[in-house]
Amino acid sequence: DVRTPPKMSRAATVKDVPAGPFIKSLAAHFKDGGQMEVPDFAEYIKTAPFKELSPYMYNQDWYFVRAASIARKIYLFEGMGVGGLAKVYGGRAQRGTRKAHYKRAARGVIRHILKQLGEMKIVSTEKYTNLKEKKRLDAKKEKGRYITAHGKRELDTIAKQLFNKLPRAEFYDIKYQEAKEEPMEDEVAEGEGEGEGEQ
Repeated sequence: DVRTPPKMSRAATVKDVPAGPFIKSLAAHFKDGGQMEVPDFAEYIKTAPFKELSPYMYNQDWYFVRAASIARKIYLFEGMGVGGLAKVYGGRAQRGTRKAHYKRAARGVIRHILKQLGEMKIVSTEKYTNLKEKKRLDAKKEKGRYITAHGKRELDTIAKQLFNKLPRAEFYDIKYQEAKEEPMEDEVAEGEGEGEGEQ
């Protein structure tokens, strides 16, 4: 009897989906949720000193996109703070005929977004090693922001919805017997090499 592989679970986390589509979906979630308020200065400010124009010129929802990107960064790299995120979103500052230098991004925008994410209970300055016992990490070791249980659940939900829309990889549907009968590429190469040696 030819056995078929068991159906794979479609459960997924943020690590299982591409960054671009996930950030776009999370930004739309933040916008539709109504919990995040766009500041009045979002239309005028730049995200870094080396930028020439405000991102509002290209995307009026840039604030939600940056918030989604920051939430994803903290999910993947816990303990990042304003300074660390400013380095991540920094870039090359052109100085005319002089040598270009690296400069950090605007920290005020990052700090404003982190404050709102904290009010939404997505990130926190406290890290719990045991949520049931409310056991915290040593306060001296707590630096930056950490993803909360609520934030992790919310981001994973968005990731799972996106993951289910992605096409299923073909190798999941290959039958065991077919995979066993097909020769591997290494085996084919070895067989060809032996035939050449005999001649």
